[in-house]
Amino acid sequence: MSKRYEIVSLDEIASGARDFELRPGHTLAKAVAGILAISVLFGAAVAAVGAPAVIAATSSTTKLTDYWEALPSDLPIAAALPQHVILLDKNGAEFARFYSENRIPVAFEQISPNFTNALVATEDSRFYEHSGVDLPGIARAAITNMASNKRTEGGSTITQQLVQNILITNARNDDEKAVAVGDTYQAKLREAKYAISLEKAMTKHEILATYSNAVYFGNLAYGVQAASQVYFNTDAASLTIPQAAMLVALLKSPVAFDPYAYPEATQPRRDIVIDRMLTEGYITAEEAAAATAEPIVLTRGETPSGCAASPYPYYCALVHEEILTSPAFGDTLEARKETLRRGGLTLTTALDRAVADASLNAAVGALGYENRVATGTATVVPGTGHIAAVAENRTWGQTQVVYAASKFQPGSVMKPLTLVTALEQGLPLTTSFNANGPYISRVVDSPKKGYTNFGNSNPGTIDARTAIKQSVNVYFVKLIEKTTVPAVVEMGKRLGLTTLGEVGARTGSFALGTSDVEPLEMANVYATFASGGIKCTPISIIAGVRTTTGEAIATPPADCHQEISPAVAAQMTDVLQGTFRGGTLSGVGAVAGRETAGKTGTTDDSAANWTVGMTAQFATAVWVGDPRGGQAYPLTRVVAYGRTLFKTTGSAIAGRIWKSIMTDIHAGVPAVPFPG
Repeated sequence: MSKRYEIVSLDEIASGARDFELRPGHTLAKAVAGILAISVLFGAAVAAVGAPAVIAATSSTTKLTDYWEALPSDLPIAAALPQHVILLDKNGAEFARFYSENRIPVAFEQISPNFTNALVATEDSRFYEHSGVDLPGIARAAITNMASNKRTEGGSTITQQLVQNILITNARNDDEKAVAVGDTYQAKLREAKYAISLEKAMTKHEILATYSNAVYFGNLAYGVQAASQVYFNTDAASLTIPQAAMLVALLKSPVAFDPYAYPEATQPRRDIVIDRMLTEGYITAEEAAAATAEPIVLTRGETPSGCAASPYPYYCALVHEEILTSPAFGDTLEARKETLRRGGLTLTTALDRAVADASLNAAVGALGYENRVATGTATVVPGTGHIAAVAENRTWGQTQVVYAASKFQPGSVMKPLTLVTALEQGLPLTTSFNANGPYISRVVDSPKKGYTNFGNSNPGTIDARTAIKQSVNVYFVKLIEKTTVPAVVEMGKRLGLTTLGEVGARTGSFALGTSDVEPLEMANVYATFASGGIKCTPISIIAGVRTTTGEAIATPPADCHQEISPAVAAQMTDVLQGTFRGGTLSGVGAVAGRETAGKTGTTDDSAANWTVGMTAQFATAVWVGDPRGGQAYPLTRVVAYGRTLFKTTGSAIAGRIWKSIMTDIHAGVPAVPFPG
């Protein structure tokens, strides 16, 4: 004899009032007939809720509550839907943002009641009465669908729709993906369980706000705030009745009712929403008439995304790269990409607009935007690792290459690496060599004709001060013989030259700067000297919070630590000041009223020019060269500062750009001496 069952209410289950058993006494035919209309819409799913025989067939228990309780309810509501990554300068002003979905979350209080009223009236009129699943609404929709012999009306509540939106983005397994699709009765049951659990965990206002932030309105606008900007160039809090009604109208089909593409279809649908607001008592007849009479007026607003839209695109690109490479944003590249995609972060960076503007003005003032010759500049704050600015004489439309983070042959700006290694090994600044050329070494590899000095000069026997001041090649080849090449290479890595390639143990030319390095790295090396030997990892991101909660997040550490002794660092800043006192930078001159140290670099065959120099407050590196390749396109005929230069050195262009930047960024800043 077959069992007979009694229909039970899902709302009763949600209330948890009592334990419902599948009790004999009612025929299955009677039960099925009672929920036939519901079954049309919910398929076997709602039949399973309304006619427990279906459940009994798939469950090992005769208790509906046992089956119901076994369904999962831990909806991943905490996993935010994709939002923006907002970049702020060091003073808290926004300069860029990224997003995979244009979504700007807002609280319930920041959404106009006109919108939430239109939403409830149209999408879920019993929203404030049900517990997440509206069986009367489902039955009504089912009857309507049966009468028309097709699906014309849905029965999902706002809460159920929110469940689907969350799971579409955050589904953790195949079951949750199935719930998001919602085309099986098991999926609809799970959706119902999630919705009821959600109603227990959140207030009605919280559900409305979360839903309003989640849904798609077309034209790449996710959430009501982004939609308000895209269609009306306003905020969600300011939406009028006709504006709010139009946005709710889009939810039925953002494509079919797109007001930009199909305005003739949008207004009738908007007016239906207005009529629903009137029917449900949210507006008066007079307000409805006025709203219906008002034409749809669109004012397209934009929320630019990416570095192309930033006034500081190359700094923006540095931040983007830092997010993708730093373990602070995920253990793997894929995890970091997901962090960037999901967003919801507001990141404060070290960008100093005054430094950035001075750098750009100096770069463009020297070479213009269309010059074949380019320059890349980088400025670091000693003792912090903070990248204050990068700049180049290019626009984002011309190139997306950040020259400050690209590798070029540095020339003589590398010579201080050999000297600092020697000082750390105990060799004094008075260490002297005969520095005449040509010189062929027996310790390190030499060119066929030996090492020579710039201009084939022969200074005789000199010490380190003179060698730095005059940038004497032979002296530094003899010095690296003493220190060994591997020791100098290791020093370079210790001081932050992380992109150094392999250097042979006999490569004496390493002392002269034949290995490619980045301007940003070189600025950081000199910043270590300027800070008394404190070496930091260069960082663009200095703090971060979750945008919606203000909760602090981990950001890349600068890892500042004493890498070389204060005494060695003090000797380096002391000797590097000599370049401005009768040395290669004497024509450029020190920053007025400041202790200033630095070095020029001129590579073989004029492939590139450099100047790297610092005060106690800023370290700036400037590279000048042809980005197509310095050997093929040397700096033998360069238009700079409005005239043609036929032969250039590190001070001719790079030095002047450096001086312009450093003079401007120190204006009004109290002078500080080097440590020690």
